[in-house]
Amino acid sequence: MITDPLTSDDHLEIGAIVGDFTQRVFSSDRVREAAAGAPGFDELAWKQMVELGWSGLGVPAVAGGAELGVFVQCIVHRELGARLAPSPYLATAAFAATALDELADPELSGGLLAAIAGEPTLLALVLGHGRGWSSAPSPLVTATRSGAGWVLDGAVPLVPDAARAQRLIVVAAIDERNWGLFRVDAKGVSHPVRTVDSTRAFGDLLLRETPAVALHRETFDRARIDGLVDRLAVFLAAEMVGAAIACLNQTLDYLRTRRQFGRPIGSFQALKHRCADLAVGLTTAQELVFAAAETADTGDAAALALFAPLALARAGEVLKRTSEEGIQLHGGVGFTDEFDIGRYYKRALADLEILSGPATAYARMDAVRRGWPA
Repeated sequence: MITDPLTSDDHLEIGAIVGDFTQRVFSSDRVREAAAGAPGFDELAWKQMVELGWSGLGVPAVAGGAELGVFVQCIVHRELGARLAPSPYLATAAFAATALDELADPELSGGLLAAIAGEPTLLALVLGHGRGWSSAPSPLVTATRSGAGWVLDGAVPLVPDAARAQRLIVVAAIDERNWGLFRVDAKGVSHPVRTVDSTRAFGDLLLRETPAVALHRETFDRARIDGLVDRLAVFLAAEMVGAAIACLNQTLDYLRTRRQFGRPIGSFQALKHRCADLAVGLTTAQELVFAAAETADTGDAAALALFAPLALARAGEVLKRTSEEGIQLHGGVGFTDEFDIGRYYKRALADLEILSGPATAYARMDAVRRGWPA
């Protein structure tokens, strides 16, 4: 029902391999068990993903990665989203790795990137300017010289994977115009936050003259941070689309098997139209996500600044609507924990808090289109 944007034999093969792995490893029961226990994810699955080279797909070859680009990474993200996988992949292999590759000095970040590619390490990216493309009234994290090193101060809520990360990669303000990238040991500075979605781990971060190691040689401006968020948005949007597709497929399966008045309820025209409408929106969102991924791989930053927020906004809207409709089309059982359909709605709510909601994403796209400061 949903047109697949993967057309090349290589991409189709990668999708099949990743889909087979995630279906086998992230079964519904295993996801529930891993999310409910400590450390909140499947450690064996994460180790296997690293051994398969998935964590290094976007890492430069000089650091031991495959350097395959955003499009291939999005294939993995889509399948992980479909299974609601409780995994450090998004925070470590996508967010932290991309920030290190984009903003850090290669000589200073090489060890961390090599660890991402070859070890089951846990990192979390802290955006000290605000959430996604939106800016806080003042920087959330500031960096100050202290002797030969640096200390960081600030507080950032709802940082993905912060509470279970070994190290934090922090974007912090040095002065009004200049920003830097720093490494901080995570122990003692982050605290877990319980949200509606047990498959996503979040932590609140509190830094008080916390020692930090600079990972940059030259500072950067807000435009560079927005460019980083553009790339991160594509990864998150791919997971949202994967979750939405799986949600719709589960709903269709239910409509085929649930009978009323002597026939499957999926044969009722009104329900067919609702599902068709969802499928159209999903197809558009998925095409946007992979178009944004292709754009990211070309290095066209100006085009990506338009595609990325649009892809994130549409993916977020589609996941929320598909999961809401899925619950309604399941009837009363849609609200019960025995059915997975409600978990997709919880994932939608959690994912909308990670970067920017649709309104902020559309504002970013409009500002770029008009040539205004984002």
